[in-house]
Amino acid sequence: MKSPKPPYDMVRRFFQLAMGRQFAEAERVLGSIQSQMRDVEWSKGYLQALKGIIQVRRTNHDRYAFISNLDMDDVNALMESHEEFVRHSKSRLHDVYDRGFFSAWADFMRFLLDLQDTRNEASKKINNP
Repeated sequence: MKSPKPPYDMVRRFFQLAMGRQFAEAERVLGSIQSQMRDVEWSKGYLQALKGIIQVRRTNHDRYAFISNLDMDDVNALMESHEEFVRHSKSRLHDVYDRGFFSAWADFMRFLLDLQDTRNEASKKINNP
């Protein structure tokens, strides 16, 4: 049975590919994600956010896009953004579509934070063998 939220491992793979600028493969994963989601407003918002992430990464020149202005090395900014997106994703002031959209962005911020944690752990291992 399809669910509104896709498996996080697929979404994580999509984020990895989009960040790595492997757009053809990211689009294939996006298609798989879409096929596993129900056709409901929350899912439509979530998928639209994923499409936006890949589009901005592909063009890489939209100075107004959130992702273009995000310092992906600033853990505090990532944490603040994650918390804000989580708040919006749960707020009943937003419609269901918007909550799905903000949920995808919260997942993306979580992915970037996890990436920072991995980098920090690797750095510690190199500096303290």
